[in-house]
Amino acid sequence: MKTFKRLSIRTQVLLFGLFIVAIIPIIVSRVYQLSSETIINQNTQYNTELVSLLKQRISNNYANVSSMMMNVGYDSTVQKFLVENDKLRGYDLSQKVEGLLSIARNMNTDILDIIVIGSSNTRISLAGRTKYAVDLMKTAGDDGIVHYRGYSPPDKVIDKRKLLFGMNIFASGDTSLYGEKIGYIAVIVDMKAIQTEISEYPRLVGTSFFMMDDKGLIYSNSDEPEDMLQQFQTRATGRDGESIVETVNGKKYAIQSFILPEISGKIITAVPVHNLMKELEKLKKVSYALLALILLVVSIPYSVLMMNLLRPLSRLMRYMNQLKGGSLGILNNKVDLKGYAEIEIISRQFNDMTTRIHDLTDQLIDANTQLYQTDLEKQRAEYSYLQSQINPHFLSNTLDTIKGVAIVKGNREIYEMTTALSTMLKYSIKGKEEVTLGEELKIAESCVRIYQGRFPDKFSYKLFCPQEWLHIPVPKMILQPIVENALGHGLEAQGQGVLLITVEKSEAGLLEIAVEDNGVGIVAARLEQLTELLAGKNIESGDHIGLLNVNNRLNLKYGDPCGVLLYSKEGSGTKTVLRLPGALIDQQEARK
Repeated sequence: MKTFKRLSIRTQVLLFGLFIVAIIPIIVSRVYQLSSETIINQNTQYNTELVSLLKQRISNNYANVSSMMMNVGYDSTVQKFLVENDKLRGYDLSQKVEGLLSIARNMNTDILDIIVIGSSNTRISLAGRTKYAVDLMKTAGDDGIVHYRGYSPPDKVIDKRKLLFGMNIFASGDTSLYGEKIGYIAVIVDMKAIQTEISEYPRLVGTSFFMMDDKGLIYSNSDEPEDMLQQFQTRATGRDGESIVETVNGKKYAIQSFILPEISGKIITAVPVHNLMKELEKLKKVSYALLALILLVVSIPYSVLMMNLLRPLSRLMRYMNQLKGGSLGILNNKVDLKGYAEIEIISRQFNDMTTRIHDLTDQLIDANTQLYQTDLEKQRAEYSYLQSQINPHFLSNTLDTIKGVAIVKGNREIYEMTTALSTMLKYSIKGKEEVTLGEELKIAESCVRIYQGRFPDKFSYKLFCPQEWLHIPVPKMILQPIVENALGHGLEAQGQGVLLITVEKSEAGLLEIAVEDNGVGIVAARLEQLTELLAGKNIESGDHIGLLNVNNRLNLKYGDPCGVLLYSKEGSGTKTVLRLPGALIDQQEARK
């Protein structure tokens, strides 16, 4: 998505148009496919329902024929007729049997003929087709079950398509022949009723319908050659009633196969997919026409968009690239963009902006010129000022001369004070921003000596610091302002006292340098004021600038909670604590 956003508007619009052009055929194709599947499924359902009716009809016929054959074959009159050897009695029985057979045939209009043959070669046939029964007897088994015996095409005597059923008849009742085979009964069933049912469904126009048994084709409503039937039969490999789309001789067919267990056969239906899709072809043509119309409709707003949006933006981008290239002279030129209302607003506002930039550029040039001149004047003034200053090295040399004179004259106090002052001066002009803790403590000691020279025997000085911490790097000049405050504001006002400096590690892990005196202390109101100043990091108070400066330097360099803490009580002295990171101690110990 981020990559797409980075593309130009022209490319995005083009990709969007191509997406529409690509997605519509896919949608049309998918709709066509779903419609095809729906139509094929509907045809499959329709054929399944039809074949179910036919299977029911065949099953009913088989059940009726079987029941009738059982009733006729084991009727007492028929049993007597089959075993009767007396011709006169046989003739009388044959009349009764023929009447019985006529009644049975009249009860089932699909029956064309019923044939009964006895073991003594007595025969009765309602239509005179005893030859069928004789042929069927030759292939009959030794059971008394009704069997489907095959299909017979039309002949000259019975010009109908026929289904043949046969059954052996065994002696029953209380006779000496009980259980022996005494005859055979055959029934010829007309196919016309089934053909009539098939022709009553006009929606099957174009559908090839085949009924076959285990010996071959029984019925077909198609003029397709036999090799087509064999291909249909070969490809109908799905489950009972399942539809399979296969290509036969270059044409696609929806093929279904249904099992007919009563005649050991099956029904196969094959419908050309093209016939089912005729209506969909119209939909397909309309869809492609709609696609062409959509492309035409999309191209018009695309052209308008290109003209009213992209062209003005392209001109604006060229203008901006010229500015980016350093052609500031075009700031005097106006960019004229014609298009949508928003584009024209952008054009006006952009022109106003370039005019403003032009004016500001002129003002900036004038301001820079004035600043340059001012800076030159400032540099001249600073140079003159520096020329008027005393060279720090000259001052240091002068102090060394005073030290020499003090030694010659035997004045030890002047010598020590001058030495301490010289040390502080050299330390202050040293260029380094960081010094060791030992150096910082020496400067604090020099400050104490100067005050001891001013007030002999008034102040004492004590220092407690682990020897191994003297090499810890700390910011320069952080102790001298604190010591000077303690001496000048705490002890000098009292006239005497003790100054104590301790270096230790706090419970919080911080390096703490404490400067403590037993001087006059600080009144509560003033202490509160100083504490607020330290918390606010404000050095513009005009008082205790050194204390605030040290606090700010520590906090800026090391961050919270580093800085200065102030503890005091009026009449009980003051304690100033400088807090530095404890990591300084860890680093020093790691170097050992």
